[in-house]
Amino acid sequence: MKFKTQFLEGNNSNLKAIVGIPGWAADFNGTSENSAGDPVSAFATVPLLYRAVTLRAQALSSVPYAVFSDGGEAEWPMKSHPLSPLLYSMELGLMLTGATYVLKQYTGRVLTGLQWLNPTTVKWEFKHGSNVFTQRVGSDTYGPWSDKEMIHMREPSMDADTGPGLAPAQVALKSSQLRFNMDEFANNFFQHGAQPSVLISTNTNPAASEVQRAESFFKRRLQGVSNAWRMVLMRGDYKINTLTPELKSMAMTELQQHVVLDIGAALGIPRSILESDASNYATSQTDLSTFWEMTVRPRLDWYEDTINRQMLGDSVGQYSVKFTPENLDVFQVDESARAASLLQLVQAGVPLPQAMAMLGYDPVENMPEPPAEAPPAEDEVSTEMRAWQTFAINRLDSKNGRPFETRHIDADTAQLIEEGLKQASTSGEVRAVFGQPMFQWQGYP
Repeated sequence: MKFKTQFLEGNNSNLKAIVGIPGWAADFNGTSENSAGDPVSAFATVPLLYRAVTLRAQALSSVPYAVFSDGGEAEWPMKSHPLSPLLYSMELGLMLTGATYVLKQYTGRVLTGLQWLNPTTVKWEFKHGSNVFTQRVGSDTYGPWSDKEMIHMREPSMDADTGPGLAPAQVALKSSQLRFNMDEFANNFFQHGAQPSVLISTNTNPAASEVQRAESFFKRRLQGVSNAWRMVLMRGDYKINTLTPELKSMAMTELQQHVVLDIGAALGIPRSILESDASNYATSQTDLSTFWEMTVRPRLDWYEDTINRQMLGDSVGQYSVKFTPENLDVFQVDESARAASLLQLVQAGVPLPQAMAMLGYDPVENMPEPPAEAPPAEDEVSTEMRAWQTFAINRLDSKNGRPFETRHIDADTAQLIEEGLKQASTSGEVRAVFGQPMFQWQGYP
């Protein structure tokens, strides 16, 4: 604990006080070795921001993808430079600086490699109608490179049309600094023996040498972690007032929750994922699905377009990449439920194309036409003709009888028979209706 002597003015001019300023508080007022003054340094010092940024990079780089060449599936053409680690670094740069850069490496005119550049070392300028990129590492400057040599991406920004955009970590910087200061406060507090700020006063009027001796005494007996639990007995009229609030009041739970929500909102990560404190399994699964569906998946089209246009556009073999997030386990659960719904709709009589459209499936190309129903066998038609004839003869005396239900006789033939039966009043006329030549091709009578 560091002590400072102050003369308190007032009614009693003889009152002197020794104001106890803990070492942790004095150090906290100075410049810390670590800081969170910018997104990159906050990433290195604030665990919550570090977790949020790495979660984004890990999620995007873990999405499966398929590579195509000349219309068929192929392998990634640059085996010494795999795509997934490159995607991790690219997303990391976008989250922290609002831009990311990948330098193409050629052997002759053939693209043979890709090198991710630290975005904090790259300068993006717009000169004479085109983009110009340079990199400065220490005292060395590399470049310049043009759009044909540099793959570049930037987050949206309302301040400029070129150069780095607005990084999500920049949006979360204030909350990250708040969390950093809270951690620094607690760290310094406990590092220096958890000593609170105190005011030690006396009603006597000691000499300056006596005050200095008291300061030395308190420094020697109470300062540092080793003296945190020491008991000190003093002679004289001393009054000690604690200025620092109680430790339990410095937990700052509401502020901590505010920081988590702000950082999670800026980077599109639900709180249950960021802190793993979901109240139940259903909530965690819903938040996980929301994270992938609303945060990660929408960026895949952007990356896919950048890779195919800037990275593989001039490659030999016309390579292209297609992300397949539907193969992830988190989406397989939804696909299983959707497939079960599709089966239920089809079993209920909904045509397959309509059922697929209702559930959001893409239409199936070149779907084969459903096979035409085979015409009923002649013996089934003949049997039904005889049954109808017998039914009509037995119903001659009944004017309001039920109609005969046909199953195998086609609709046109059934209509002709019904028209003929309306004019028939005897059994002979009924047999004549069923014995017309137009029905003989069906095997009757």
